[in-house]
Amino acid sequence: MADNYILCISDDYPESYWLKAKVLSGEDSSIFKEGLVVTDSVVVRFESAKGISARKLLEYDFFFSDGPNLISPRLYELMVKEGVSGVQFIDAELVVSGVSYAGYKLFNVVTTSPVFDLKGSESEPLLSYLPDGPRWFTKIVLAEGADLSSDIIRAEEDIATIVVAARVKTIFEKNNICGVQFKV
Repeated sequence: MADNYILCISDDYPESYWLKAKVLSGEDSSIFKEGLVVTDSVVVRFESAKGISARKLLEYDFFFSDGPNLISPRLYELMVKEGVSGVQFIDAELVVSGVSYAGYKLFNVVTTSPVFDLKGSESEPLLSYLPDGPRWFTKIVLAEGADLSSDIIRAEEDIATIVVAARVKTIFEKNNICGVQFKV
């Protein structure tokens, strides 16, 4: 069994369920993709596309958006109960078909760690004129036995990649968390 896994959107997560995130307090939504604790008081609203069934959408626990990710009250309570580290939870509003739902939390991963096996991974320069600059990974291989600084981290090599410890995968699977899957 692997030590760590990449957290990904589940194959059955409908494209129409991607939410639109609006940071009402004025910050750029990219602050939630930096792997840092947000200290400002932020106000974020997530809205579904029109015509989406609220009942079906609300069956999910993990939601993807054009900005940060969102989690259900059930997943939030589970993560707090299990003491999952590496995530900051920020109150957020979920609006589906004009109805507002409380208890949802923005899922802000606040730690980074180097976790890629750079020899096994495949990448190319993000910008051709900066060959030693940021990379775009076409294949990710996690370093075997990499010790994460928290239960959930952003990969230092590619900040958009969220990696979880095996215990997080076990907790999510044991509790039938909907909306995510894990890849080696």
